[in-house]
Amino acid sequence: MRAVSFQLPATSLRVLAACVLFAFRVFASASAQTAEYDIVVRNGRVFDGGGNPWIRADVAIKNGRVARIGLIPGKGAKEIDAAGRYVSPGWIDMMDQSASVLTRNGLAENKVMMGVTTALSGEGGFPVPLAKASEWYAGLEKSGISLNFGDYYSATDARRAVLGMQDRAPTPAELERMKAMVDSAMRAGAFGITTALIYPPSSFHRTEELIDLAKVASKYGGFYASHIRGEGKELVQSVAEAIRIGEEGGVPVEVYHLKAAYQPGWGTLMGEVGTLVDAARGRGGDVAGDLYAYAHEGIVASSPVPPAV
Repeated sequence: MRAVSFQLPATSLRVLAACVLFAFRVFASASAQTAEYDIVVRNGRVFDGGGNPWIRADVAIKNGRVARIGLIPGKGAKEIDAAGRYVSPGWIDMMDQSASVLTRNGLAENKVMMGVTTALSGEGGFPVPLAKASEWYAGLEKSGISLNFGDYYSATDARRAVLGMQDRAPTPAELERMKAMVDSAMRAGAFGITTALIYPPSSFHRTEELIDLAKVASKYGGFYASHIRGEGKELVQSVAEAIRIGEEGGVPVEVYHLKAAYQPGWGTLMGEVGTLVDAARGRGGDVAGDLYAYAHEGIVASSPVPPAV
């Protein structure tokens, strides 16, 4: 058997090539038109962010928004198989410490690669003086960052500015100055006020003083977030104080790194805290807490100073 070769005329080759290119473009256009969504994540274990058990579902994204959750027959321009993996909304870090770092590294890879898309910073307050807060926020917007980001103003910054390191209640005039500083911080963009009541001079705050400052933050829809006064045997009383500040000050409450650090109270203290929180929520309060994602803690030497003097 003999092979036979033949050659098309150049004109026929050009026509054939044009037909193939046309057919490819038609196919590509049809494929793009059949993609109903930009991205479809399939077969994942989906959390809705509301504390419910996961469900197995697909998630469709279009124009940067979740368009549908469930069994999705429509195709995505990009398809991701998430079988055996969890799919959830972006995580919110309620006790972020990135404020001073974002100006140097706005990508925040350590956050976004773990699924954190929103961060609220400020246990210790603004990373800049209050007078420069608006300028600092504007700088973040101009440079661009990968996170949704907000910051609290430290009630202790106001106290330190007015009272220094004095362990006493402010006079009415001094309290008005502190309230004015909180008002300025909220207008500059703060999400609320925060305390770290285990450290001086924050430990010198009186409860009534914090209620008055919380009322200022309340006018702007702010929060009260606190490293509470004690996490040992006084844990329950410390959480109760935070709840009282929230209720009488008219603000939601976030308890930072909630834990029972008192070993004789392990197995009982957290249950008592849960009862307090449930009762506050039953009265219409908004009370929550965040936890360490590890089994250890850290503290500094200044924390036991106030009780010792």
